[in-house]
Amino acid sequence: MKTKHILFSLLLMMVGLTACNDKLEETVYSNLTDETAFTTGENAQAAVNSMYSPLHLIYRTPMFYINDMSTDDCYNNGWVFEVMNDEGISTRDELVTAWDGFYRIASRANIVLDNVSEMYDGVFGEEYSKTQMIAEAHFMRAFAYYNLTDIFYQVPLVTSSKVNVSDRLPYDDIDVIEERIEADLKAAVNDLPRYYASNSEAGRPTYGAACGMLCRLYMREAGRCRQNGNEEVAQQKWALALEQADKVLALEGSVYNLQSKVWNVFDPSSDATIYNDELIFAVRASGTITSGSWDLGLMFTDWEYDMGWNLFQLPLEMVWQFDRADQRFTQLMVTEYQDVYKPQETYFTMPPSIDKTGTMSRNQVIGGHTYITVNENNYAFTQKYKFLNTWKYIYDTPNNMPVLRLADIILCKAEILNEINGPSQESITLINRIRKRAFGNTSHNLNLADYPTKDALRSAICDERLYELNNECVRRPDLIRMGLWKDRMDKYIAGIKTKIEWKERNEGKTPGFYKEQYAPYPTDLKANDIRRYMPIPKRETDNNANLLEARPFK
Repeated sequence: MKTKHILFSLLLMMVGLTACNDKLEETVYSNLTDETAFTTGENAQAAVNSMYSPLHLIYRTPMFYINDMSTDDCYNNGWVFEVMNDEGISTRDELVTAWDGFYRIASRANIVLDNVSEMYDGVFGEEYSKTQMIAEAHFMRAFAYYNLTDIFYQVPLVTSSKVNVSDRLPYDDIDVIEERIEADLKAAVNDLPRYYASNSEAGRPTYGAACGMLCRLYMREAGRCRQNGNEEVAQQKWALALEQADKVLALEGSVYNLQSKVWNVFDPSSDATIYNDELIFAVRASGTITSGSWDLGLMFTDWEYDMGWNLFQLPLEMVWQFDRADQRFTQLMVTEYQDVYKPQETYFTMPPSIDKTGTMSRNQVIGGHTYITVNENNYAFTQKYKFLNTWKYIYDTPNNMPVLRLADIILCKAEILNEINGPSQESITLINRIRKRAFGNTSHNLNLADYPTKDALRSAICDERLYELNNECVRRPDLIRMGLWKDRMDKYIAGIKTKIEWKERNEGKTPGFYKEQYAPYPTDLKANDIRRYMPIPKRETDNNANLLEARPFK
């Protein structure tokens, strides 16, 4: 939250948006100070661009640890995020990176809003848009505080660049922060373009992104009100969310389109898919320029598969839920593979069902070939961030991180309609749009008659969001909003224990032999558990006693 007295030479040396045009190339403004920074459209644009530079660090690993590994859709055995160890989480660099990164975005947005609005219009010329700069800053400040409150629930709210760096601020009430988020998004929405004519501008927010974030905000508020028994206010918020979802969906066919195949959303091999029009807002990358690329693809696969770093895995408890005809299973998951170093000798595979756990490691004939070693994996991998540079030792990859996409909004509308009216054919039809793409046919469509209550359909939507949006940094907020966090986490943790017990039986081990593989998981979760949210980083609580105060959950 460093703001006042920072030289803009430090601010503007940061890498801008991950795009290729001249306006967004990295530029060093070593001579700019607080007094001279906001004098031309060019250096004002550089200040705007600096808001985006923290996104690569935030979404490289931290948001996946925070929103996925802490739930039932991402796995890495023993990690503190996986077992919800708050004491361990509070000292992790990933949590600090998220805290610092989002506050850095908010701080830079404050600087833009406090300064660009005061600049003489004539200095911008035809090349730069003062109105759009201000709109982008409003959006990014809202985006930062939306995510900070998604992660930590209540945080200090800073909306001025004049706040002294020595101030030790208390938490602000969640309602106050959400009012600011709403006001910022409303201030941004009409001054952001519907789309950008050039791919080089990809990564900037649009009108649709602002509407989509308003939809998410109102849904979050509505879910909290519903769970607290305030149904009247909840219904008002659901109605506001529906209005914003409809604004996004009104752009379908002109600005956005549901891709014909789910792989097209994530395929990093061509511009046609990298810049596909299902993406509403994304952390963008270019594999052709160093300042615009990252190593996201390395995080999600194994070294023996494609020389990945194996940080994020798919838990079998989730993978086993997928219909084997679902392209989100067949196209987006790696469940078995040859060793890239010893392709004729070693094979990796997961057990096909929970009762087969502990039976796969043996010499086997697979696909007509006899492997000397077959290794049983306790996980699978997602292909959403496929690494394309096996054997090349080139870690700059063009993988996008979808923050908001059309399929998400379609499922959001199905959820909203269910919360307003209960189960309806309109909600089912929206869900089936996503399922038809996933299966390539209508034979796996849901039927309204199978979901007689609002709770039943809410649970089905929760499952569909898991199938469609797993490992896209939305799972933990989804579970909290839907009031299903405890239910799904209890089932996930119980499934891990059952899986290990099958492994013990199948390997002829004494019961409890592998107890350490499930013992660290909590079994005392509560519906309003504080562990739904992340602890404040210990570095922050050590420096600011106000942050030691309990966060009052509503």
